[in-house]
Formats: sequence, C-alpha cells, structure tokens
Amino acid sequence: MTKQRATTNCPVFSSLLEKIGTCWSCLGDQRKAISYYEQSLKTSKAIYGETTPHPDIAGSLHNIGTCWSHLGDQRKAISYHEQSLKMKKAIYGETTPHPDIASSLNNIGVCWSHLGDQRKAISYHEQSLKMMKAIYGETTTHPDIASSLNNIGSCWSHLGDHRKAISYYEQSLKMKKAIYGETSPHPDIAESLSNIGVCWKRLSDHSKAMKYYRQSLNMMKVIYGDKTSHPNIASVLNNIRLCKSALHE
Repeated sequence: MTKQRATTNCPVFSSLLEKIGTCWSCLGDQRKAISYYEQSLKTSKAIYGETTPHPDIAGSLHNIGTCWSHLGDQRKAISYHEQSLKMKKAIYGETTPHPDIASSLNNIGVCWSHLGDQRKAISYHEQSLKMMKAIYGETTTHPDIASSLNNIGSCWSHLGDHRKAISYYEQSLKMKKAIYGETSPHPDIAESLSNIGVCWKRLSDHSKAMKYYRQSLNMMKVIYGDKTSHPNIASVLNNIRLCKSALHE
C-alpha cells in the first residue's frame, strides 16, 4: 500500500494523467478527458496541499473548465475557470500581467458570451486584451491579441452594434495578415473576412458584404480544396446567395 501511494502521489504521475486527459479532449471525448483531469487534480492536491496555489492545480482546473465549455455547460465551466483564475492570481500576483491569467479571463469571457451576457463577456475580453498587450507589447502582432480582438468584435455584433464589431474585426484581420502573411491562405484570416461580411450584410450593405464573403470563399477553397465539402464553405456560399437575392442578381 505504501509503495503504491509513493508511485501515484508524485508530480510525474499527475502530469501523465493530465496528458492523457488532453489527448482525449483533442479526440473530442470531453467526459473521458474530465475523468483524467480530475484524477490529476486530486493527485496534485494530495502532493501540494488541498488549498495550496500551484500551477499544476490551476492548470487542471483550467482544463476541466474548458471541457465543460465544450460540453455546453458554461456555468460549470465558469466555476472551474474562476477557481483557476483565483489561483493563478495568488501564484503570479493579483495585478501581474501573465499569459495564464489572460487565458483564464478570455475563457470566462467566451463562456459568458455563450450564455448570452455579451457585456459581461466584453468586460473579461477587454481585461484579457489589456493584459496581453502589457505582456507582448501595445503594438505587437500576436495570435492571442488577434483572437481577443475577434472575440470582442463578436460580442458587439451580438449586441447589434455592427460598426463597432467591424472596427474590432478589422483590427484582428490586420494583425492576422501581419502574422500569417498579407496574401497567405489561413483559416483565421478567412474567418475574419467572413465575420466582416456578416456585419456589412446586417447593415444592409450587401455589395460590401459580398466583397468580403468572396475573399473569404476564395481563401477557404485554397485551404480546404476547391471541390471539398466543408461547413465553412457552405456557410459562406449561403451568405453570398442571400446577398445576391437582396441585390436582385
């Protein structure tokens, strides 16, 4: 019994459980992933202490929250992300800019957006964005900053302020092009082009919407294949059809 406890209550075993959980999450089996993450969490608490702030414990809480979000239980996800956030602040400092804190703020924002509270989501996304700019630089191009700008744009779009949404989407698009290349086909660039198209469509500027949709479509065909059936391609084609109908083409 003593030998088994010594084998299982160690950081290496906890890390292995965490990695297996991540594999199951990547394969789409979030419940199986949660099972491994919870075992890892239990092991880490046994090693470091039930209430001790530790990066491994914070990481497990974060991962469990992400799984629950994928499963659609956003409130349970928020509970885990908030526990993780509280612990990360205890580890790194309440106001210290740190990528792990910024990530938790972003994830909580995503959950609130899924729950329909866009203003609360924006509050978390803006905190995350501010922290990322403090970490990477105010004018630095970084995928996490681009993603945060995109998320804020999405929230404003849901709130019906499509011009404000476009402003954030365009900042995100500009940054993505700087990261991946001005003319490089990339899913994130195609997504931004489509998002801007959606906003112009909702503002009834169907000609401008078509321009962005077609750029997005051309890029997606390069990425996924010209003859490939892909849900993103189908969505853009449908939006182009609706714009053509509105323009009586």
